[in-house]
Amino acid sequence: MPARTGEIAVAIALLAVAVFFISQAALLDFGHIGLPGPGFFPFALGVALAVVALMILYVMVRSPDAAEPVYAGHRDVLVVIAALAGVAIAFEQSDAYLVLGGFLAFVLLFVARTTWWRALLGACLGMALVWFVFRFALGVRLPTGNFWSGLSAWLPSMSPVGLS
Repeated sequence: MPARTGEIAVAIALLAVAVFFISQAALLDFGHIGLPGPGFFPFALGVALAVVALMILYVMVRSPDAAEPVYAGHRDVLVVIAALAGVAIAFEQSDAYLVLGGFLAFVLLFVARTTWWRALLGACLGMALVWFVFRFALGVRLPTGNFWSGLSAWLPSMSPVGLS
């Protein structure tokens, strides 16, 4: 099977998964924007996946077969998978915004190969957007874990003796 046919097949499979998510999420309660129900996020993710799959299909059909395919063993794919494993491990233990911001900065540095200050700026702006969406649009807080309480307990122990 040529590479182009395989990529089109993957895009069609992603579209099928998106349709499945959308159809199953439609059976659940959506709630409302202030208090989303159990069907809200699966439906939103299904719609986002459908849009991405349709964009991939469009690009595959319209573009010439000149691009080199990216395989699962590609360096950038492995970097993102390793970073996602780190996010999965650290998400509940540490502050969600620090973990997600660190993930974004890591991906911007090592996959997009941007400068450190752009990665830091992108991570800060991205986390401000995440905070705004979760805090104001959805009315929920992401987990903070034990990071800030551990940091506040650790910092006084680092100060020189005699200072208060």
